[in-house]
Amino acid sequence: MAAFATNGALPASLLARYAEVKDALGLSPAVFGLVVVGFGLGGALALHMPGVLNRWLGVARTASLGTLWMGAALILAAAGVALGSPWLVVAGLLLTGFGDAAVDVAQNSQGLRVQAAYRRSLLNSMHAGWSIGAALGGAVGTLAAVLEVPLVTHMAVWTALCVLAMTCSARAFLPEPEAEPVDAETPARPSGWSTARILLPLALIALAGISVEDVGNNWSAVLLSTERGMDPASAGVGLTVLLTAQFIGRMLGDRVIDRLGERTALILSLTLVILGLLGAAWAPGVTLTLIGLALAGLGCAVTVPLAFARADRVPGLPAHSGVTWISWAMRAVMLSLSPAIGVMTQGSSLPVAISVIVGIAVVALALQLRPRPASRPG
Repeated sequence: MAAFATNGALPASLLARYAEVKDALGLSPAVFGLVVVGFGLGGALALHMPGVLNRWLGVARTASLGTLWMGAALILAAAGVALGSPWLVVAGLLLTGFGDAAVDVAQNSQGLRVQAAYRRSLLNSMHAGWSIGAALGGAVGTLAAVLEVPLVTHMAVWTALCVLAMTCSARAFLPEPEAEPVDAETPARPSGWSTARILLPLALIALAGISVEDVGNNWSAVLLSTERGMDPASAGVGLTVLLTAQFIGRMLGDRVIDRLGERTALILSLTLVILGLLGAAWAPGVTLTLIGLALAGLGCAVTVPLAFARADRVPGLPAHSGVTWISWAMRAVMLSLSPAIGVMTQGSSLPVAISVIVGIAVVALALQLRPRPASRPG
């Protein structure tokens, strides 16, 4: 949980000062949007490299060195702000996103090993640790801005603390499993088409979860102000409600999975995502809209951890490949998800755009409801 919290805390501290970054560089909203997309683009461009790095260095070294890489890249971005160079900021964010992709695979792979060792669900609580870390990092960034601490100094000190925390956490990681000898009993590596048939439904599960986060982060305040007539200054309550519900869902999610089983818990969570987002999109008032956002936040809490867990168990894939693929799919889609909502909103309305995005969760749920093939005798 400390490793997850550290990974959330490091970049969030810079995100909290984005308004200051925008003003310091004198960027228009459109150009600023292109600059900050560098973080997501860096993660998407990592492709399969996070899995390769984790197999080569091991998850403990990848987590520690990846955090150091992220911190150095964030300091580079902060230096770009100080020097008035948007290109340097973009370069720093691209490198940060690449490092974050590697650390993300490392911590989730290790989390799944710990979960398997305990023989019960634990990964959701670890993701809750990420939420705590992100909130802490944002608070530190806000405090540094209020105290007018120079951005480079702030990020250098915060990087040192986060690298120390991750290194201490990684020292307690479980050792890498020994490679199994190849023999007649070892499952053959599946073909590309077979792998896609297994991983694509899992990617849809993860994408259903992050679509809720995207709606909450970028559109919940817009929905409440433009569609429900709420004061723009207070419309941020929608994101607070959603993230609070998501945090509660992650803290309770492991118990629910252990009690109901993965498949039933997943069907329940996807159902809540669908009902919550549709309810928020079309509710007649503010209260019902907030209830819808809360239901969606509860529902999305377990989707990404379950997708990681199932992908990690795909037989025949190299170590960490399943987790890497799901992580990459989420980062790649996140680059286009919010712009797609914006285009659909411009052509029709925000409730219609949110309803279209709900289709991801509908397809994921339909795939989970398919009858499972009966096991062959013997």
